[in-house]
Amino acid sequence: MPPAPSPLGDVLARYTRDGELYEKLPGDRVRCFACGHRCLIPPGQLGVCKVRFNEQGHLRVPFGYVGALQVDPVEKKPFFHALPGSVALSFGMLGCDLHCGYCFTGDTIVETDEGPATFEDLFAACARTERREDAELAYPDQLRVIAASGRAHRVAGLARHVYRGSLAVLDPAYLPVVRCTADHRVYSTRDPAVPPTLVAARELESGHYLAIPRRVAEGGRGPIDLVRMSRHGTIESADFHLVPLNGKRLEAFAGPVYNMEVEEEHSYTAGFFAVSNCQNWVTSQALRDPAAVSPPREMTAGDLVTLAKRHGAPIITSTYNEPLITSEWAVAVFREAKAAGLVCSYVSNGNGTEEVLDYIQPYVSLYKVDLKSFRDRHYRELGGTLERVLWTIRDLHRRGIWVEIVTLIIPGFNDSNEELRDVARFLASVSPDIPWHVTAFHQDYKMTDPANTDVATLLRAAEIGKAEGLRFVYAGNLPGRVGRWENTYCPACEALLVERYGFRVQQNRLENGSCPDCRRAVPGFWAAPAPVSLATD
Repeated sequence: MPPAPSPLGDVLARYTRDGELYEKLPGDRVRCFACGHRCLIPPGQLGVCKVRFNEQGHLRVPFGYVGALQVDPVEKKPFFHALPGSVALSFGMLGCDLHCGYCFTGDTIVETDEGPATFEDLFAACARTERREDAELAYPDQLRVIAASGRAHRVAGLARHVYRGSLAVLDPAYLPVVRCTADHRVYSTRDPAVPPTLVAARELESGHYLAIPRRVAEGGRGPIDLVRMSRHGTIESADFHLVPLNGKRLEAFAGPVYNMEVEEEHSYTAGFFAVSNCQNWVTSQALRDPAAVSPPREMTAGDLVTLAKRHGAPIITSTYNEPLITSEWAVAVFREAKAAGLVCSYVSNGNGTEEVLDYIQPYVSLYKVDLKSFRDRHYRELGGTLERVLWTIRDLHRRGIWVEIVTLIIPGFNDSNEELRDVARFLASVSPDIPWHVTAFHQDYKMTDPANTDVATLLRAAEIGKAEGLRFVYAGNLPGRVGRWENTYCPACEALLVERYGFRVQQNRLENGSCPDCRRAVPGFWAAPAPVSLATD
């Protein structure tokens, strides 16, 4: 059994079976093929996903439970060219194959409710620690740190791992120099009259102001001295003391780096100014903290098929977590689902391998890929590569699996004309018939920066997609505000075929997958096939 530091971990370890997507290697090691990481896993260790593990030379994989279960409109997946107006039974497990790269060096000072301390000291003071293949985790009992609002919040855990790459060296006026990974987001502003927002450290330069929460600045701790700070051009705002950034440079680094997860606000102060915390704690924490997610619910493949039939869902979807890493369970469900006449689909990050696509191809008819960015550095900070996702999209199309692509447009992250054009050109080179969904980012109570994606940005992205030759571009998450970009039109005569408002289909004029006016066939998955019984191994 793998390391299981919590009751939930023990439970999940029982919901496993021998995997099929791996090879055995000398010394009882195994090579996993479920995702693009192709983890080499020694005995007793876990893969990057934290849910596939080596037990005495056998790869054990998740099986026989669900962590999330919902009936949704198929348009919510989103699939716009697959049985419009129908619903999908969506199920998910736990685990993910991407991870966070927001880290600081160990000498970075963090402001706690009891005063400043370095990351190294905070990590060393934790009584409970855990060693994983790719990181060390530490769990403090009572540690509380000051968030961007100035309020103190509990730290759920700290992580330390070895990092090799570029660090951004930030040199704020008056305060100590701070080193962090180049994509770490920092609260800053160019205009003191404008509230600070989160900006990647690599994008900071002279002229930016870094934000120190007033409680930290006025607490009289560490090197903070408001009188001396004012001599260095510090500006006071309603919530912060804004410190000018003298400069920034990038330098190579190899060594341990640290991050943390802070409850509620998901921010903290590093080097005395406010920064974002690790963005991917929930998936990994779910295996350690029983309160982090709903407990797993034991189910059989037949149970899920019965639920889909009961709710009138012609589609069944593996989603919520990354379905590639739980493909053995998905195939077990899909084998029965396909025999019952259901359409099977994946909602995935697209970090695939040839072996896993071979494995799921007989069952999966629909596949949505979340193409987060067209910049490799963004994927590498998440623990993946852009090229692997692009390869997956190409290969899915080559195999004849219906593919739709979603890009969440985030201001300041991936909304430049250049990057949007790069995405659209790539998709058009694979097939101009691939639907591209450009969707709007919305703030919520846990993530209040960057700004919401406005209508103009979404329309600009959609127009770029159309200009680059894509026949089906959709703008989402702003129902009723994006005009024609919610609807499907005939690529030949421009007749309105499917009219939508958000996830609701208001009319569907398609006739056997063709335009009723000019009889042009419209690419998509418009009719469910007859039940097919597939032999088991």
